[in-house]
Formats: sequence, structure tokens, C-alpha cells
Amino acid sequence: MIVSETWIIFIGIGLFLLLIGFLCAIVFLIYAALEIRKTAASITDFLKRTDERLAPVLFEAEQTLKSFRVVSDDAGVVTGNVKKLSYSIYEVAENVRAISAVISGFRSGMTLRASGLRAGLKAAFAVLLNEIKERRF
Repeated sequence: MIVSETWIIFIGIGLFLLLIGFLCAIVFLIYAALEIRKTAASITDFLKRTDERLAPVLFEAEQTLKSFRVVSDDAGVVTGNVKKLSYSIYEVAENVRAISAVISGFRSGMTLRASGLRAGLKAAFAVLLNEIKERRF
């Protein structure tokens, strides 16, 4: 029976150690649960503060993007106007070239007419002078 009493003592000590381990595990789980609860509260608070800080930033970013869109649209309008102005300047240049060609042709024609008129007047004066000389003598 001595062996049985030894086993009972070992089983008793084992159950006691198991009970202490079980109690330690329960204490650890309670502590871990409390820490998890504190961490969850901290994370919730952090997310709340982050949301409060990010809301104005997101609003400003949205307003900035809207402003960029307006500026982009205005730049498109200005680009279109510059294209129209460029085309108008091109048309004016073409008209100036055409007018210059007409004036150049007119000037050439006038030069030819003036030369012809001069030659005609010279010939007429020469004939007139010859007629005057012949009638006097």
C-alpha cells in the first residue's frame, strides 16, 4: 500500500500544479482581455482623431481638384482662342500679301503708263518743236 499512497501524493501534487497552472492561465487571459480592451479603445480613439483630422484635408483636396479642373477647362478655352487668333492672323497675312501683290501690279502698270506717257510727251514736244521751227523759218 505504500506504492498507492505515493501515487496519491504524486497525483495530489500534480492536481495542485495543474490547478495553479489553470489559475495562472485564467489570470493571464483576464489580463490579456483587459489589455485587448484598452488597445481596442486606443485604436478607436486614434481612428476617431484621424478621421477628424483627415476630413478637412480631404475637403481641401477635393476643392483643389475642382479648382484644377476649372483651370484646365479655362486653359482649354484659352488654347482654342489662341488657335482662332492664330488662324485670324494667318488670314490677315494672306490678305496683306494679296493687297501687296495688287499694289505691286498696280505700281508696275503705273510705271509702264508713266514711261509710255513720258515717251509720248517727249515725242509730242519734239514734233511740236519741229513744227514751230519749220513754220518760223
